[in-house]
Amino acid sequence: MLDIINGDARDIAGVMTVMNDAFDPQFGEAWTAAQCLALLTLSHNQLFLAKIDGTIAGFAMSRWVLDEEELLMIAVASALQSQNIGAQLLQSVRNGARNGGRKKLYLEVRDNNNAHKFYLGQGFEEVGRRKDYYRGNSGQSFDAITMAAILL
Repeated sequence: MLDIINGDARDIAGVMTVMNDAFDPQFGEAWTAAQCLALLTLSHNQLFLAKIDGTIAGFAMSRWVLDEEELLMIAVASALQSQNIGAQLLQSVRNGARNGGRKKLYLEVRDNNNAHKFYLGQGFEEVGRRKDYYRGNSGQSFDAITMAAILL
């Protein structure tokens, strides 16, 4: 059974297990434990955990300013992808943002990342692009696509 719950600094070891499994190291997009912990010490940030039988299967981190929320990171363990866990995490972020009075949810995704299609399917629209923002280990650069969804 899948449970989506709020997480905190005590959950970072489990988050890092998913982080290191879900993000391709060739793009350097995974955060370190120190970066995750630093985020959680600041106000206006949240961590959602997807747990199956008490084990972290995925997570989402976001932050907000005034009436805008930003999805900073979302990941699901590779063996559990395509099982609707990411969509449920994203819905939890949306619900939390709506309940907090936020009107828009933003995110950024690498141009050739399969997650781009996922976000389009979840009602996000492209609103901007940062040319050559990401750089792979091979030196190849990729644009960052900024996306947004209205929270009604």
